[in-house]
Amino acid sequence: MTPPEPTPDAHAPGLLDIEEPDAEHVALVGSDDGTAVAPGTFKKVGTGIATLLAMIVVSYVVPAAEWTRPWTSEDPVLFWNLIGRELMGGDAEVKAQEEQLAAMDAITEIATQVEDDDVAEALPDRMAVDVPTAGGLPPYEAHPDDDEDVPRALELPSPEALDGFYAQLAETQAGFDGAVTRVSHWGDSVIAGDHVTSALRTRMQRRFGDAGHGWHLISTPTLSYRHRGVRFKKGDWANCYIINSCRKDGHYGYGGTVFTSKGGSKVTLGTARKGALGRKVSRFELWYAAEPRGGPLKVSIDGGETQTLDGRAEELTDRYEVFEVPDGPHDLTVRVNQGRGRLYGVVLERDGPGVVWDGLSNLGAFTGRMLKADPEHMLAQIDRRDPHLLVFQFGGNDLIMKASKYGLLERQTRDLLRLYRGTDSPRACLVISPVDHGERKAGRIVSVDAMAPVTELQRKVALEEGCAFFDTQAAMGGPGAIALWRQRNLMSADLAHLSEEGQKVMGHMIYLALMQGYRAYRERG
Repeated sequence: MTPPEPTPDAHAPGLLDIEEPDAEHVALVGSDDGTAVAPGTFKKVGTGIATLLAMIVVSYVVPAAEWTRPWTSEDPVLFWNLIGRELMGGDAEVKAQEEQLAAMDAITEIATQVEDDDVAEALPDRMAVDVPTAGGLPPYEAHPDDDEDVPRALELPSPEALDGFYAQLAETQAGFDGAVTRVSHWGDSVIAGDHVTSALRTRMQRRFGDAGHGWHLISTPTLSYRHRGVRFKKGDWANCYIINSCRKDGHYGYGGTVFTSKGGSKVTLGTARKGALGRKVSRFELWYAAEPRGGPLKVSIDGGETQTLDGRAEELTDRYEVFEVPDGPHDLTVRVNQGRGRLYGVVLERDGPGVVWDGLSNLGAFTGRMLKADPEHMLAQIDRRDPHLLVFQFGGNDLIMKASKYGLLERQTRDLLRLYRGTDSPRACLVISPVDHGERKAGRIVSVDAMAPVTELQRKVALEEGCAFFDTQAAMGGPGAIALWRQRNLMSADLAHLSEEGQKVMGHMIYLALMQGYRAYRERG
């Protein structure tokens, strides 16, 4: 027998009860005007406010939550970082970024063009035409690169600041017999992989002629030292790198590193087998030092007859040995079988007319570390190379210096220019500021605070010392543009080093600025 369904008890509260609120109770928890407020409302509001305050505190305590901070020193009002930028000019900012990205894409496409073997075969050698100097230079002929937009012009202390360099370049372009234009380019990690310098070397040689690869260290001081357009096979060498202050005599050589062997070391350098440039050489030049404990150096060309150079002297003496070869593909091998060898590097050059762009990277170097070279020794090395333009691209490591040290950095920058240029007849020079360095703040990538004062410091010293100045951050798009470079993979994830493509773009930007100055020089007659 089925039991009857229970009947709800009207007086016993249960699942089916819907209890009407007591009017008097509502009045007690309502507002002054009698408006009803649900029970527990004030408690919930208080809990919500407490939670919000806790979240705000967390955003300032936990670095990963910094993007949620309602206010930072960069924001004019509360919550500007979340909604202000969109309400005030957000569309204009997006449009400006789109235009900047389009410009970056255009120059990246040009700067990263691949040069294959077919292009190499199509490049004719420039032959000296021996233009009479009495008749002056022929009129300037426009070049296709002149039509490109220049992202950032050089800043000059005077219109004539680079005339010595441009005058030599004009003779090279005219085809004067033996007119080789040489550039010495020192820098820190930004040029360690030779991408910036090889971009400049390639563009200049395509336009003015290939006068050879130029300078290469006898071995590699770091894993990042890799040159383009040269074959290189190293042996076992010990090195003393200028940033380590390991030579009391200060003889680090033109490239900033001296290599030694106690016997059994070997190295081979030669012309490239692939690519558009660096495939011919007509002169090798070996730079080394003789000393009391020095041993003989064994040198051979293309695996032929061995020549012996004396590496012994009563006192430390820099020496240079030239090996002339028929213009074409060759290699040079150096061995130290016994005694102590002390070597700097090798020059691979052609008779010209043409351009040589020496890449002299010093990975990890602060500006001040480059002053560890003995002044007399360094000037003798530079005079031997006889460059027409000195380029200095340091500062990336100096960005970590405290602001209280900027006075010291200014003095070091000034001393560096004076040491390497000489004082009797200073050579033309160009100072390139560090690439933009970034950090993540409030969910955005921004330039580090040190960029502005270090860049301004270098600008001040360069112009006062008579050097040209290139503002790298401005060329990249100004403060904060590093975010766009990272977006296009032109900047590495560490926000301090350019990617391989980014380095090529930077080299092309510097090239365009130099050529804008060259055209202005030719227009001045």
